[in-house]
Amino acid sequence: FLFLSEILQWRAQTTPDHVLYTLLSSRGAVSNSLTCLQLHKRAERVAALLMERGGLQEGDHVALVYPPGIDLIAAFYGCLYAGCVPITVRPPHPQNISTTLPTVKMIVEVSHSSCVMTTAVICKLLRSKEAMATVDIRNWPPVLDTDDLPKKKPPALYKPTNPDGLAYLDFSVSTTGMLAGVQMSHNAVGAFCRSVKLQCELYPSREVAICLDPYCGLGFVLWCLCSVYSGHQSILIPPVELESNPALWLLAVSQLRVRDTFCSYSVMELCTKGLGLQTEALKARGLDLSRVRACVVVAEERPRMALTHSFSKLFKDLGLHPRSVSTAFGCRVNLAICLQGTSGPDPTTVYVDMRALRHDRVRLVERGSPHSLPLMESGKIHETDPRSSAGFSGTASHNKQLKPSSRSSGCSFIFSYFRSENESNQQSVTTVA
Repeated sequence: FLFLSEILQWRAQTTPDHVLYTLLSSRGAVSNSLTCLQLHKRAERVAALLMERGGLQEGDHVALVYPPGIDLIAAFYGCLYAGCVPITVRPPHPQNISTTLPTVKMIVEVSHSSCVMTTAVICKLLRSKEAMATVDIRNWPPVLDTDDLPKKKPPALYKPTNPDGLAYLDFSVSTTGMLAGVQMSHNAVGAFCRSVKLQCELYPSREVAICLDPYCGLGFVLWCLCSVYSGHQSILIPPVELESNPALWLLAVSQLRVRDTFCSYSVMELCTKGLGLQTEALKARGLDLSRVRACVVVAEERPRMALTHSFSKLFKDLGLHPRSVSTAFGCRVNLAICLQGTSGPDPTTVYVDMRALRHDRVRLVERGSPHSLPLMESGKIHETDPRSSAGFSGTASHNKQLKPSSRSSGCSFIFSYFRSENESNQQSVTTVA
């Protein structure tokens, strides 16, 4: 299959009752779940909503403003069924509308979204007095409430034909406040999901616990895409739930006997600070992490070795093996720059010669050597493969400054584009094809 929408339809026909997603509440109970057939039917109803009430056409962009959960997944595949291009957007925080809502509005504008899909609760929030004082919603595209979906199917599901066509847009705001977008083609999505499947050894009988924000990068891919592609069950744990129950993630991993789990540095920090004095109590409750084969931190920043070490040391007495904790680094410009998977749980920093990089060559050097550069801290190196970027969309002169390089023979590190650190453009979009 070349398209995720085709894979979902195939799974709905061949394994309709196989559970793809399970969402946990703050108490650790299953609050919602989706089988292959249930996801397919909900996606059909979302597609009908877009076609009938939204009046959207093939290629229109749709902003998905949802909290982490099942609705976001159904809305994403509904967009694919309707031939629309989804953009996942973090919803505004109810306690901090004045600073979070403008970011939502910016992404909706920059992505040229034809409509916004969200829940009834967020619809009400967008129309509140505080929100209107910050951003005038009357200038927004139509907002569709997906809590009340049509019960009939759409006349026909969209059948994509071009693998190089746009599948979705991935927007994120960097720590410096720069809004960056990535255009993901269907080819790129397939290559990305395939690499994760092979590296993490995912197949239908596997269960993976995910405690990540699902709005961009590898977090979004793991939350929304990989289960449909690989067929494994994703146990979804919204990170916000850990604010009221810091032990939720680790208890779920223990009770469900999960071997592989993904989290973020913020989740790891919450557990380290919130559970530092509760290890004995957790042990008395039966928390056992000895089955964990891989605890992977999905990060888009420099390694936080001290935090990782503290986390491993703190939960070592609960059975967590230090070698099981590793970090997968994903760059906002190239989503698949690196994935540290289960086959190599011990992360290693590789040092290369910066002078050789300027000539499109990779030369490994020892740590401390003159002109050495640790790849874990570069963040600007992109692979030349189906998942890599084809340049920054924008002005033609800007793209001419980017010079593609070729594959270095006999080396697994491949470099295609370098982006200057002092770039003045504050909004950029990268095409991944």
